Amino acid sequence: MSQDISGRPIAAMKSVLADAVDLAGGQRAWSRKTGISQTDVSLTLNGHREISQPILNALGYVTQTVCIPMQGQNR
Repeated sequence: MSQDISGRPIAAMKSVLADAVDLAGGQRAWSRKTGISQTDVSLTLNGHREISQPILNALGYVTQTVCIPMQGQNR
């Protein structure tokens, strides 16, 4: 049995975080639920900090490095 895994660009994860925060009832509520500080959530949502691995994990994601051929190469 194969599992379809569709990824998301790291840049798109800020909107996933914003949606999760809204669903939880705000930054403070999401922070209490996940154990991630509200300050970290705020800094991330406001673009002052890159999205961290703990936040990605709390959203249910992991990062994975992949190699993608450059256009016009490897023919």
